[in-house]
Amino acid sequence: MSNNRHLINNLQIMRPTQLLDKGLPLPFFEGKYLVEPGWCAVISVGGAFREILQSGTHFLGQYHMFREVHATQIDLRRQSMTVSTTREFSIAQPIPVEVNLDLQIEYQVVDARRVATEITTPLTSLFDRVIQAVRGSIANAHIDEIRKQGEGIGRATFQKLQAMQLGSDLGLEVKNVLVTSIKATDAGQDALAGLQMKEFTKIHDWQIENTLIAQTQLSPQWFLINRPEIYAQIIAGNTEVIKELIDKGLMDPAAFASLPALGSGSIPYTTVLPGLGMSSLSPGGQQNTYGVPDQKTSPQLPAGSGNVHSRIEEEIRMLERNIPGIKIKASPGQNEQGILDGSYGLAIRVPRNSGGNIDIRLSFLKSYPQTPPDYLEVIVNEEMCPFESSVLRHWSGQYILEIVREVKQYFG
Repeated sequence: MSNNRHLINNLQIMRPTQLLDKGLPLPFFEGKYLVEPGWCAVISVGGAFREILQSGTHFLGQYHMFREVHATQIDLRRQSMTVSTTREFSIAQPIPVEVNLDLQIEYQVVDARRVATEITTPLTSLFDRVIQAVRGSIANAHIDEIRKQGEGIGRATFQKLQAMQLGSDLGLEVKNVLVTSIKATDAGQDALAGLQMKEFTKIHDWQIENTLIAQTQLSPQWFLINRPEIYAQIIAGNTEVIKELIDKGLMDPAAFASLPALGSGSIPYTTVLPGLGMSSLSPGGQQNTYGVPDQKTSPQLPAGSGNVHSRIEEEIRMLERNIPGIKIKASPGQNEQGILDGSYGLAIRVPRNSGGNIDIRLSFLKSYPQTPPDYLEVIVNEEMCPFESSVLRHWSGQYILEIVREVKQYFG
């Protein structure tokens, strides 16, 4: 382990103390003292602090000729200091990994008197405070910080340095912390560390593989459009084909609980799902809580509207299963006499990743899903936002879930 502490030069912000020449105690013969722009001079008389002179020319006739007057010039400009470490720190999660870390510390003198008279080595003291802050910031850091170039470590270090109140302690104030370089070395040389790294690599590769499989899984609608012969086998309840699709990672088992309705009924879940050992996915017997009228208890529901009714229930199940935090309200449409006409309206609210909500409002005619939704409105954080849906432009009986995902991806 090593760092560049021994290279820190404290004269970077202060010049050696000098004895001033006060001149003769006669008019127009007193000495002059120049303070450069961006600097100040801390004046002491007889060993005691007297005043601080700002940049400019100053006459010294006010000081007694036989008293020693000393001046220490302090740089008030904003400066930077490099903190470079080699294997001094280690990231703890998921396993200890040693890192080489370089930081750029931007600082400025805010109390010239303290720097000149009370602190022997101000920059070395600041370096030690930075090392202490980094040690606390990196203690629980994750290996992802390497990929992010230490952004979180730099931010946490800056916050810890601000909390130390360095202005009143050292007379210096840290303005910013930048991680200029971060690089992992290894997890140690012992056998246990090697085994940990091997297991971590195996788990990490497994996670990547499963993520790729999940992102390439196909929906029943894809088979309907692109491979209708396979779709026919799925609908027919051919468990051998379904098992093969699941085993190869091409389909999610949950997808079989939300296949599209056929005619006035739906796929025979009782034959397909139990054959896969997934009878718990069957939606039968669930209580209707979506605001959709029950066909058995709604005599006003017009004839021929069973298809759209089943489809709306199916849409709501799919949305709630696949969109976290979603809220849905369904409203059946009525004609002028107050009789249900088979149309529906859906009010959907989904949370944004960046905060706030997205409200999506859709309306459907009784011919849905043969015809697309006849109305789409998107409101982001209570502000109407125009949106052109590619799903609606190329409508072929897709699910509303695809529209919601499209909106969520566009608006975040």
